[in-house]
Amino acid sequence: MKKSLRFIFFSFTICLVLLAILSWTSYQKISDSTSYATAVENTHEVLRKSEELVSILKDFETGQRGYLLTEEKSFLEPYYKAERQIEQVYRDLKYKVRKNPQQTKRLDTLRHSISMKIQLLRYNIKQVQMHEVLNNEVFLKGKVEMDRIRQLVNRFQAVERQLLEERRDVKTKNDTQTTTVLSLLSIFSFVLLIVSFVLIFLELQRRISFQHQLENKIDELNRSNADLEQFAYVSSHDLQEPLRKIRAFSDRLVRRHADSLNEDGKENLEKITSSAERMQNLINDLLDFSRLVNRKQTSSQEVDLQEVMNRVTNDLSVKIEEKKAELIIEKLPYIWGISFQLNQLFLNLISNALKFTKPDVKPLIKINHSIVKGDEIKGIEKVRREYDYHKITISDNGIGFEQEYAEKIFVIFQRLHGRNYYEGTGVGLAICRRIMSNHNGFIFAESQLGEGATFILYFPTK
Repeated sequence: MKKSLRFIFFSFTICLVLLAILSWTSYQKISDSTSYATAVENTHEVLRKSEELVSILKDFETGQRGYLLTEEKSFLEPYYKAERQIEQVYRDLKYKVRKNPQQTKRLDTLRHSISMKIQLLRYNIKQVQMHEVLNNEVFLKGKVEMDRIRQLVNRFQAVERQLLEERRDVKTKNDTQTTTVLSLLSIFSFVLLIVSFVLIFLELQRRISFQHQLENKIDELNRSNADLEQFAYVSSHDLQEPLRKIRAFSDRLVRRHADSLNEDGKENLEKITSSAERMQNLINDLLDFSRLVNRKQTSSQEVDLQEVMNRVTNDLSVKIEEKKAELIIEKLPYIWGISFQLNQLFLNLISNALKFTKPDVKPLIKINHSIVKGDEIKGIEKVRREYDYHKITISDNGIGFEQEYAEKIFVIFQRLHGRNYYEGTGVGLAICRRIMSNHNGFIFAESQLGEGATFILYFPTK
């Protein structure tokens, strides 16, 4: 499942990167196409303005000739109007070719020639206004200047036409590339959509299959729980009845025939009684464990762990006095849980601390509480690391154990010490782990041989 999700994520990442590259390329191509279109339009405008400039000059010269021939001032109106228009057209052309230094230089030269032409025209008009004879040399200079203006305009326009052809070619090429890129983008987007659909469809199929498998596992677990309940029923009735009879008959033999039994017979009866009692304790522990697995009849509520600890210490008061143990207990919180299970949890842990003590050493048991983040807990699921947890530590100064057995001690029937040294069935810590699991919590053990043990409990705060 994880490999499949990684493959889908990797595929989507590659596709998105390629799609982003194509999209950016398309954007650049469209932007370039817009720029080229603007450049082509600008060239057309420059050509049109340069033609307009020549046309205005012609109107300028025509008005001047009409006045020279008729001395009618009405012919000077287009003359004055054309003079203002020339200045405006020149400024427009200067702005449009500002990024082309050669054309700007040609335009400045053209401006100078136009100024010279205007001065000659003004001179002729002034001569007529003063009723003086016109100077033929001035007319010749005017013609030469006009020819020069036409040459400059033609050269200016030739360069713009060349630029126009180049820009058209570039625009056409870019438009073709843009079409190609957009086509690729469309095809790739369609392929990505199809691939995404197929991957999601396959993932859904796998998840549905996994869900069916999970449902089957749940059914198997329910059947297993039912078998466990049946086992618990058999343990509580069918197995315990023979044990009670064995103990009863062995007690009766001891009472009635103790005098007639030799030492070997008495020893055998004691072994029978001891074995039956140990079997009885083992069955009771198994019953407790099976009840923890079957949680259908349990309900959670807000539980004051301080009260739970008070009940536990009260139940163990005799043993605490016998061991002369000292308990240092911090203020414990309220948690959401099952009261009798929490009572059993702390009862087992405190009992172990009182059981596995060093000879001639006064037992010291410390219970501390704090709030921690989930990411401080090693080995928990990633989704649960975002939550806060109550951390409760129960530490003692007993015999401890080697850290390599920190997990083994929570396995049912696993014992680190023989029953000849310490009583018990090896079920207590398995019950503690089951209780923590029922409360969506965790339990860990830390220890060093001969230096005591610490049990760490994590309960979710919500």
